[in-house]
Amino acid sequence: MNHPPHNWKEARRLQAWHLKQRGWPQRQIAEALGVSEGAVSQWMTRARDVGPEALRRRPPPGAPRRLPPDQLARLPGLWPRGPAA
Repeated sequence: MNHPPHNWKEARRLQAWHLKQRGWPQRQIAEALGVSEGAVSQWMTRARDVGPEALRRRPPPGAPRRLPPDQLARLPGLWPRGPAA
């Protein structure tokens, strides 16, 4: 895990893993990171089953976008004009 985290959520999950490796109980990890014990439990299960890399950000599910970037950039200006635009 030499790569820096992509965002704060990923960093939080990785921090939880590091704290667990230092012997912190899940309750204290949850309190320190401001999350539920259930979230910490899920993260630790995933890290144990698949490895700590499983705590990294995953691409969002679903089909890839169909519009090219230039058309996506124009959308906010079209929304006030309604569906016909």
